[in-house]
Amino acid sequence: MAQIRLAIRQLVEFLMQRGDIDSRFAGFDRANEGARIHRRLQKQAGEGYRAEVPLTLTRTVGGVEYTLEGRADGIFEEDGQTVIDEIKTTARPSAEITEEMNPCHWAQGMVYGAIYAGQQGLDTLSVRLTYFQIDEEKILRFTRRFTRGELEEFLDRLLADYVPWARRQLDWAAQRTGSLNALTFPYPAYRPGQRALAGEIYRACRQGRTEAKSGTRLFCQAPTGTGKTMSALFPALKALGEGHGDKLFYLTARTTARTAAEEAVAQLRRASPGLRLRSITLTAKEKVCLAKNEAGRPVCIPDLCPYAKGYFDRRKDALADLLDGPGSLDRPRIEEAARAHTVCPFELGLDASEWSDLVIGDYNYLFDPVVRLRRFFEASGGDWVFLIDEAHNLPDRAREMYSASFAKSQLTEARKALSGGSRLKGMLMRADRLLLSVRRACAECAPRKGSAPETAPAETPPEAEAQQLGMFGAGELAEDRESPGAKGSRRAAKPFALPEALYAEDGVLFFAEPPAGLLPPLQALMTALQEWLEDHPEAPGYETLLNLFFSLRELLRTAERYDSHSVTQLTVRGSELRIDLLCLDPSAFVDESLACGRAAALFSATLTPPGFYRRVLGCESARAVALESPFPPENLGLYCLPGISTRYRDREASTAAVSDALAALARGKIGNYLAFFPSYAYLNQVYEDFTRRYPDIPSFSQDAGLDEAGRAAFLERFAPDPTETLLGFAVLGGVFGEGVDLTGNRLIGCAVVGVGLPQVSPRQEMLRRYFEEKEGAGFDFAYRYPGMNKVLQAAGRVIRTEADKGVVLLLDDRFSQGAYRRLFPRHWAHLRYLADTDALAGALAEFWGKQ
Repeated sequence: MAQIRLAIRQLVEFLMQRGDIDSRFAGFDRANEGARIHRRLQKQAGEGYRAEVPLTLTRTVGGVEYTLEGRADGIFEEDGQTVIDEIKTTARPSAEITEEMNPCHWAQGMVYGAIYAGQQGLDTLSVRLTYFQIDEEKILRFTRRFTRGELEEFLDRLLADYVPWARRQLDWAAQRTGSLNALTFPYPAYRPGQRALAGEIYRACRQGRTEAKSGTRLFCQAPTGTGKTMSALFPALKALGEGHGDKLFYLTARTTARTAAEEAVAQLRRASPGLRLRSITLTAKEKVCLAKNEAGRPVCIPDLCPYAKGYFDRRKDALADLLDGPGSLDRPRIEEAARAHTVCPFELGLDASEWSDLVIGDYNYLFDPVVRLRRFFEASGGDWVFLIDEAHNLPDRAREMYSASFAKSQLTEARKALSGGSRLKGMLMRADRLLLSVRRACAECAPRKGSAPETAPAETPPEAEAQQLGMFGAGELAEDRESPGAKGSRRAAKPFALPEALYAEDGVLFFAEPPAGLLPPLQALMTALQEWLEDHPEAPGYETLLNLFFSLRELLRTAERYDSHSVTQLTVRGSELRIDLLCLDPSAFVDESLACGRAAALFSATLTPPGFYRRVLGCESARAVALESPFPPENLGLYCLPGISTRYRDREASTAAVSDALAALARGKIGNYLAFFPSYAYLNQVYEDFTRRYPDIPSFSQDAGLDEAGRAAFLERFAPDPTETLLGFAVLGGVFGEGVDLTGNRLIGCAVVGVGLPQVSPRQEMLRRYFEEKEGAGFDFAYRYPGMNKVLQAAGRVIRTEADKGVVLLLDDRFSQGAYRRLFPRHWAHLRYLADTDALAGALAEFWGKQ
């Protein structure tokens, strides 16, 4: 018997949803806001009200055995009658909320009712729709009574309507399983280390949730050149063919890695022409939108976008077109179908992902609390397998996803963009005045040092002691708070009362919680803003107010998730006040996201030390493996000049020595070289010295703020088979420090100047303080480990294939210290420490003479 598993909501919405996509009634954070309101209404319902009741039913219709799963929002007894409560939040005006507003809502409640009535032997049962109008905070309820026979008949009719789609899915699954079982590795042989990586991932996929309810977690460090993409995809697909998982998610931090995944799938198709695999690449709405406004922004309003109007009426035809075609659902294919059927390509891609075997996309589709694919991850998850590429990027990306920023100037700009008087303008003025009082309070509590103009802060020495920023000067801070004329005693007299600060210096303040009274006036703006945006989509100030809406929404969403892993930063610069809600430790959020799947494999060339990544990514019990380099050590010349200090205080004195070392590197052999620096300031300082003293060596430097065309132009200068030497200057940890493949002789050497420590700042010091308290390793977690990751990534640009040969030069005395050496990969065991540039020149001549 053919079997299929379906979420009840998915079944109902697929068959019954009609009409338009309309962002006006998707409104402010509907999913997160809706969940919060659900919990509130469920709590208010009192005793006897059972919330989030899981319901499951197996039923055969039309030769298909369905297993239906879902959760009823509430079940309770009223006047001797069982009632299924279906709760919905909406921004639609209450006057437009009617009993017949959305048949899907009744259908969902009726399916829950059919299941529950059958299981409990009830002859009759009521379904209640509870609508919560979020702007007016008004509750409207509608109730209908059904017999069990009516509910059973309705459910059978739904399942019968779904049979053609179920058979389409089942037929595809059978073909997919057969082709995956026959799938062979697409190359004649595994590279060294590749089979070991594939084996680890295969075992993790098979193990699934048998060991832990949250699924198996695996960290794999595999050196550059291992072929990580294919080593992850191939075994995961083989496991999928054996029934270990329903769907793969290949998630990355960069477009280049997503392209690599697409190319790996294409290689599998070439090697196995009979492969039946439906893969889709999800692309951001801003990139695929076919009807942007003048500002280049998607406007998902049916009156303005023909692809939004009637989307749900044409969706199934567009899906059938995609599903009956080739299995590769890339961006051009989705756009082609979207144009042919006049449907939104972004929404079509999301809908098609439910029918796909492999979903390729950015990290945010799993981890971002706003963007994540709720259709897969909103409930308890599913039998998914997560392949997390470039996992060393995930800690910082996750912190960003759970942080938010807002600037007072956005209120001022929005107020100026509104013409004439209005309720919204008055509210903007009141919120602006509030933040003005907050700014004055902050300026009094933490006055700026000196009278320098408001510019970007100067570069600060990375290894400055924490006391420099006052972070651990506990005695001094306590003294200030206790003395009669100190900062703390003056706070009570300020118009806006600030709580006790964790840190307050030079216009920067940190607090354990957002100050009371700061966010409610901003929250109050949201309803008026949304109403104005819905009523004035073509007004001159629309973009300015829409930007304000998005910024406020992000801030308020983040405030709802705020907990002990976060801090609040208030920064005063001139007339500006900036509010930052900062996530210091995303481990709990990442763990919750990964728990949605049966298995997760997180891999990268640089996951050292593994304990750090397991801790900050919420996977402390995960297995971690480090694979050997697949390349002979003699292919890589690895040198260090420990006589050079690149510490901030020594940079002026070290400039000439660094230039001399780079000249020796570049003169070792004609070819292309890259030198990575810890900051633009130091890069420019050395570049000026180098070009003045070594004009015979062609060189160029990375400009700040390069766009995609500028980045491509930079890399194009590293041409194969060069006839003269070229030395590029770039920033460590920037766009050229990872994810760049300059194979063969396009790059034969690189220098890494410094150990890559993040610039000291109050924010970085808060991170250090947090992990010092939690782990006793604040400097390691905030500075040393992230810095060395950048070093290892940059060094990995040189050897990319079995045929590559090249050199890496490390410039800093700290590379000889044990705290840094213990972070070196095993294939760096042959690193040579040299006394000076003469010794370096000799070592390079020896290395290149052997090649």
